[in-house]
Amino acid sequence: MNPWTIVAVVASFGKAYATYQAGLAQKAYYDSQADVAKLKYKSKEVEAKEDGVKVLKETNKYLSELIAKGGSSGFMPMEGSMEVAQIVSLRSGSTDFSVTQINQELAQNLGLIEFSNLKAAGKAAKQAGIMGAIFGLGTDIGTIGQAGGFSKKPSTTDVDITSTEGSS
Repeated sequence: MNPWTIVAVVASFGKAYATYQAGLAQKAYYDSQADVAKLKYKSKEVEAKEDGVKVLKETNKYLSELIAKGGSSGFMPMEGSMEVAQIVSLRSGSTDFSVTQINQELAQNLGLIEFSNLKAAGKAAKQAGIMGAIFGLGTDIGTIGQAGGFSKKPSTTDVDITSTEGSS
């Protein structure tokens, strides 16, 4: 077998291995990006939860002020305009809290979607690396074969090119 054929085959296997490794590296990249996205959205989820706690604290503070002011003025805290003011305050606080809950759920869902998409991209990159390695190797070996790299060496017979025998 021709030594250049051996070199070509070894190079083809090296190229196939490099393609496979590139696919694995791409998968690792996507996996790390998925982990980063998961952390990023978890952070946003925690922020939304903290915002909800702030809203509840502010609502409680405002209600306490209303009740205290009403009581110090001689009003019954659970009657008339004092009661209406408390209901309005609770409704407003409840609405704000609901918005923070929705934001928290959105952050969680967006995080899961991005995480899943990046994991799927990593899986596809790995598969593409494997398939690229297999098909690239097949193509290279086929090209070597077509070029005659795997055929037996042609027999060498001494031919006298100076002979005039057999020429017209």
